[in-house]
Amino acid sequence: MENADSFLKKAASFHGHLGPHLVLGLKMGLLAKHLLKGDPFSMRAEIHTQKTPPQSCILDGIQFSSGCTLGKGNIKVKEDSEIYGIFFKDSKKIMIRANPHIITDIKKIPRENLEECAYNLFTMKDDELFDVVS
Repeated sequence: MENADSFLKKAASFHGHLGPHLVLGLKMGLLAKHLLKGDPFSMRAEIHTQKTPPQSCILDGIQFSSGCTLGKGNIKVKEDSEIYGIFFKDSKKIMIRANPHIITDIKKIPRENLEECAYNLFTMKDDELFDVVS
């Protein structure tokens, strides 16, 4: 992958700004692609989240990093109070759930520190951010 700063700038340009939920989506999509060894045409996603910002920002991150997009029709969104994605490739399926303590911590971040929080989240290990079930 290109360097992290460049990747985050492109994702922020796509989304409109850099925030923690966007980064959670970016990381979730990258993890799904890695675990399933998928590409934008072989994967599908069902994403559970609230359909309003800031939680819904995760959707842009997932679309940007996984290639599962609304335009291709290989991503579906389900209204939910939790944040998780179910990703499919052929007969394989994985569920990636955002750790609830991360979501709780994000809610406490002052608005002026959200971009710094986003950068910090991007440097965290996947197992700190997500629980994965195959």
